[in-house]
Amino acid sequence: MRALAVYFSLCLIFLAVACDSTHGEPYELDELGYQSCAGYFDCGPGRFCTEEALCWAECRLTPDCHLVAENTLCNPFGDCVEQGGGTECNAHADCDEGHFCNGVCASGGAVCGDSSECSLGGDCVGSCSQACGSDNDCTPFDPMVPDTEFLCTPVGQCLLTGWERWISPGELPPTSCKQDSHCVALGWGWRCDCDKTPDPKTDILRCAGGAESACVPTDEPIDFGSGPESSPAHDFAGVWGMRMEIAVVTEVPIIGYQNTYSANLFLVKVSHEEGNKLKITEKLCDLQLINFIDSDQDFNDLGWMIITARYVKSLGILEREVNLSSATAGSPWLTTQSVEVRGCVIDDPLNDPLPDRDAFLADPNDSRFWDQDEDGNVGMTTLMDGIMRGKIFNVQRWKAIYDGEIINADHIKGLAAIDNEQLIIDASKPDLIQSNSQSTIHSQADRTYFRMMRFADPETSCADIIRAAALDGSWLAHTPHLDDVPNP
Repeated sequence: MRALAVYFSLCLIFLAVACDSTHGEPYELDELGYQSCAGYFDCGPGRFCTEEALCWAECRLTPDCHLVAENTLCNPFGDCVEQGGGTECNAHADCDEGHFCNGVCASGGAVCGDSSECSLGGDCVGSCSQACGSDNDCTPFDPMVPDTEFLCTPVGQCLLTGWERWISPGELPPTSCKQDSHCVALGWGWRCDCDKTPDPKTDILRCAGGAESACVPTDEPIDFGSGPESSPAHDFAGVWGMRMEIAVVTEVPIIGYQNTYSANLFLVKVSHEEGNKLKITEKLCDLQLINFIDSDQDFNDLGWMIITARYVKSLGILEREVNLSSATAGSPWLTTQSVEVRGCVIDDPLNDPLPDRDAFLADPNDSRFWDQDEDGNVGMTTLMDGIMRGKIFNVQRWKAIYDGEIINADHIKGLAAIDNEQLIIDASKPDLIQSNSQSTIHSQADRTYFRMMRFADPETSCADIIRAAALDGSWLAHTPHLDDVPNP
């Protein structure tokens, strides 16, 4: 549906025909502010990529679309589209392009997009998604399984909670922001367009009054530091992507002990600050929890955790440092330790104990707890799906040191030393609460690792990192072991 684009094109043709003469050279599209793009989601909030590979917006609200076509709505990317969907499906392939199968496993009740995802057998049965511009456009869902609802997702489709299992949220641009870190997914040259004041709980600069705004370019060159060019560190300044895997063993309700990768993709800015010192700044783009068994063979996965788009968006920016005395292949790449606390605010993030479930039960308003992902629940929310579905609310602290080596000027890899602490504070079902359950790092050290790869374009986005990681044989691919991808 491109009715408005056609309408505007006709207007431009009419104006051109109406001119008796022209003077001067016509402007190039980039001079007029048009941005080129490669895919539908490349253009940031409120815009989409046209068939002409240009960023465009047809609407801001659904009434804008009704001026041209009555049965259309304005989706989150400023595109006038027909709602569509609603037909029966057993897989995403049964639905029109851009639509997804909102399915539930007939046996077990897990949310699914294909019958192959039903670990207990049986069909995935559902209906094709409808396009939306807001949650009000989504039809209420009468669930075969509790704790499911339709949301108008950043992909512009009404999808069941747990849709992040089908679509990587990090590949989508933010459709709104409250702080600058929300916009870095678009690249290091983006910020949240609002007046900001320190948040009284966290001191993070956020839009004044709790307002939401849009991401805009900073109009300033990205700062990669001004360290001396004679230093070996200087050649590593730029934008990088990083794959970081943490393999853990966790006691999971009902299922028992389970091996899981925390599979992370980061957008990284490496700045040469001074001397031989590099500052490493990291924005998490994508986080998936992938279950495995020690043989690395396929297995019947009965239950899995889903990290929500809210969770990923809410995470801040991490910083660490590297002192680099040599840039030759095989030279060490050893970082300082970073620490991140999620879902709570404590005075000493490195040493203070995390508030636990007992503290929450004693005082649900304990000031240490922080609804960081802003979903109305304590701490950070993750979804459990499979044979048991529900929401788990937790707090977490993780510390990381990367100890690796330089492969060449564009590739770095090594092991990661991780200290992870996570406490379940509450859950949507009593059976999901196991306050004493702790994750331990898997005994095989090469399952917890990192790989970094340089990107030439300083405007590289999270979507670029995720696409690069999906290519066959990519240096940034998820693999069971560090050396499963050969050195370039």
